[in-house]
Amino acid sequence: MTEIVTLDDTDLTEAVRLAAHGIREIPLYQWLLGEHVGDSDKREWLARLLLRPLLRVGCVTGARSDGRLVGVLVWQPHDVDLSPDGEPPLTPADVEVAARTPGLRERLAELWTQPPLWSPVEDAVNCTLTTVEPGGRGGRTLIDMMRVVERYCAERDRPFYAWTGSPELRDWFVAGWAAEPFATTDWHGRTMYGVLSGRPPVPAAVPRERDAV
Repeated sequence: MTEIVTLDDTDLTEAVRLAAHGIREIPLYQWLLGEHVGDSDKREWLARLLLRPLLRVGCVTGARSDGRLVGVLVWQPHDVDLSPDGEPPLTPADVEVAARTPGLRERLAELWTQPPLWSPVEDAVNCTLTTVEPGGRGGRTLIDMMRVVERYCAERDRPFYAWTGSPELRDWFVAGWAAEPFATTDWHGRTMYGVLSGRPPVPAAVPRERDAV
């Protein structure tokens, strides 16, 4: 039986391990890591960079099967405070790996200085990363994790959105929540698809599980 839980700082190591596997399949992070995408240490560094600020504010949902983490969903409301205790979400030490790695250093600087993939609605919740371990795919794991975002949005009358490099995942959002494609754009040679749910999201019958944004 799979349990859906809110992860916190104590789950960082386990969540990083799982997210690092999923990063290999996500076009945005494939581009960022470039020639280092096969390096598990670099993927874990990136997963930690993505996860830690949102773990601190309760915006990482996990799926556990027999006590083991098998799925992770990272999501970010537009107005979430990433420094609730006054500490910055990231420090210079967090980017030290990139700073000393040619190629990765330049791409990270480009990512942080160019306009981001945009939000179609100011208050939409951004689903930034999802991954399910291979052994847990094909079931309801991702669907059940997305229900957390769905409820959050419904309680606040907000939509959610996602950018994905997968046409299949785009179509999964459309089928599962009547989401609408709002843009297609080229991202460093990779086609990215934007989808936006209704306000609030309206769940429908999701035809099948998907794997990663």
